[in-house]
Amino acid sequence: MFSLLLNPLVRVFAIGVVGVVLVLYGIHALKEEARREIEAKATADALRRVENAVRAGDAVDVSPDGLLKSDGHKRD
Repeated sequence: MFSLLLNPLVRVFAIGVVGVVLVLYGIHALKEEARREIEAKATADALRRVENAVRAGDAVDVSPDGLLKSDGHKRD
């Protein structure tokens, strides 16, 4: 078994296998990082939209007089 490891062809093959495994691991790590970054941006965008909706809702005048004010639209 040990003599098989001393064979130059086996060593080249083993180095190639290790190289392929390292490249595949690197690709996986980069894809995972990109997925996390996209999720973080989507979450931040959703949070920003919710905050804007809350601010817009808080800015509405809901007093009895405010509800009767004309908003400029013609209604039947």
